[in-house]
Amino acid sequence: MDPYQRLRKREVYRNPWLGVEVHDIVHPTGKPGEHVLIVSPAATGVLVEEDGAFIFASQPRFGARANVLEIVKGGAEPDESPLECAQRELREELGLVARDWEPLGIAFEIPSIMSDPVTLFLASGLEHGESAPEEIERITPHRMSITEAFAAANSGEISDAVTLVALLRYLLRRGD
Repeated sequence: MDPYQRLRKREVYRNPWLGVEVHDIVHPTGKPGEHVLIVSPAATGVLVEEDGAFIFASQPRFGARANVLEIVKGGAEPDESPLECAQRELREELGLVARDWEPLGIAFEIPSIMSDPVTLFLASGLEHGESAPEEIERITPHRMSITEAFAAANSGEISDAVTLVALLRYLLRRGD
């Protein structure tokens, strides 16, 4: 049950990847207010494992003002399942096709302002091919051992929240 009373919304911005809505609300405390919501298509994230290593995507991120080391992520097309989206994004971004897929659950990027969670997967059993990123993307594959990846997560070298959740779920499922 939604703890907020949503009175009215208006869209203030939209592009092919997201929309921005402003909602007139009543907070769970009863106080009226306004809240901004970022609305995006359902998204997926893929942690890629091969031969004791992870393959990440390194790419420039506008908000971070830097190249960010992260799992493969992207938004779903209309009528595309989370798994189909994950498979397409893996092919496009890293040129990989995975035989084995394990669900890792969902994660909210910023639950206070983002509308939908990211569905996470672990991909393995890889075939390598050619990547086909969008024309605005510059993605570089970055391979590191599982041990190095956890050290990078601990040191802050890996700082993307969704990537950190995927790594934590991987670790917990393996019981290490």
